[in-house]
Amino acid sequence: MLLLSKRDRKPDGDLPVASDRQTVRPPAISGVEQTVSSDAKAQARIQPSTAPLNGQASASTTVSGIPRLTDLEEAKLEKMRAAQWETRDVLSGVMKRFSAPIRYAFAYGSGVYKQAGYGEASKPMVDLIFAVSHPDHWHALNISQNRSHYSFMGTLGSNAVAFVQDRLGAGVYYNPFIEIDGVLVKYGVVSIDTLSSDLLNWDTLYLAGRMHKPTLTLRRDPLMRITKQVNLTHAVRAALLMLPKNFSNEELFRAIASLSFAGDFRMKIGGENPQKVHNIVEAQMPLFKSRYGSIIEGLPNLEYIGQDLLQQDMSPQARAAMVRKMPNNFYDHLVKQGRKSGIRLPPGLGAEAVNTERLVAVDNISGLTTKAVESIVARPALTQSIKGILSSGLSKSIAYMYSKNSKYRSAADEQK
Repeated sequence: MLLLSKRDRKPDGDLPVASDRQTVRPPAISGVEQTVSSDAKAQARIQPSTAPLNGQASASTTVSGIPRLTDLEEAKLEKMRAAQWETRDVLSGVMKRFSAPIRYAFAYGSGVYKQAGYGEASKPMVDLIFAVSHPDHWHALNISQNRSHYSFMGTLGSNAVAFVQDRLGAGVYYNPFIEIDGVLVKYGVVSIDTLSSDLLNWDTLYLAGRMHKPTLTLRRDPLMRITKQVNLTHAVRAALLMLPKNFSNEELFRAIASLSFAGDFRMKIGGENPQKVHNIVEAQMPLFKSRYGSIIEGLPNLEYIGQDLLQQDMSPQARAAMVRKMPNNFYDHLVKQGRKSGIRLPPGLGAEAVNTERLVAVDNISGLTTKAVESIVARPALTQSIKGILSSGLSKSIAYMYSKNSKYRSAADEQK
């Protein structure tokens, strides 16, 4: 039985969500009854909302279901998927160079999916994530096979590496600038329990945020199929709190893509391209539409009113219900930000209904949402970067920071 929700499912096929203010445990594999499909064809088609918006009935014309991609977008998506197969073949060969067991793996970032601002000759480092069952055992095997991948930490042994991985930052241990079969990669190792919990509960949003953007699955796992979809649904709901009544696809996807960068200190010190979010969404729009289409169709408070225009139900009841379906950690940070801004929010589980209605009623709910996400992201992002000096070594850390700063300066020059 999938241990995801105590909340009632919506009759129109709303996706399962985290239980009321309880930390979600990663779902069990066997006996899964509430499987979340990435291709939710069986979900009901969205019907026009009859709920009053801002005190008035909506006069918009609702499009039934998800608008089809344009011919240009279809062609672009087909080209992207063909490139995915080629990239998957190459990276599958890279993974075969690891004897230690990998339970789930994916690739992400500009080394996998083209971003605006990169020339054809530019070949960024490929980012990989390996989710494993037992990090200490995995590192023991990998140090024995690939000692050169590790900094001085490899000399201290697998227990020391696993300790640094689990206790510092976001629970990921990266080995960057590793060339395997002619491919330059940075691979991160994470416990599959840590990854699952971040996807469901937004503990750090470090990997959950990266998985809001298009990723390339290299090794599948039934557990991840479910938790990934829950994470994407959380992302849409958070973005809706940051958006007005009517908005475009691009505005929605930019809000989603921005979540993992909110609070990341690198965005403030020249450690990341300031146009990163724009570049990702502009170049990967068909992938975003494909990734989020079924989720948008399944949410009862969201509907298309044009080819690329959406409308959300702005009634306090609908938005408060949406907040109550968000992860416990997000709710706690949102309440904390609300109290800082002067909103009277009583403590306790019994106050959740009152608190959510008061929060969504304020004009600055978008700003409070942004600050709540920033407060989740900031500390893990900082400590994970500091941990990079230990896991990568000083020389590789400097090289990595230099490459990131070069992208920042290039983007700044283009804006002049």
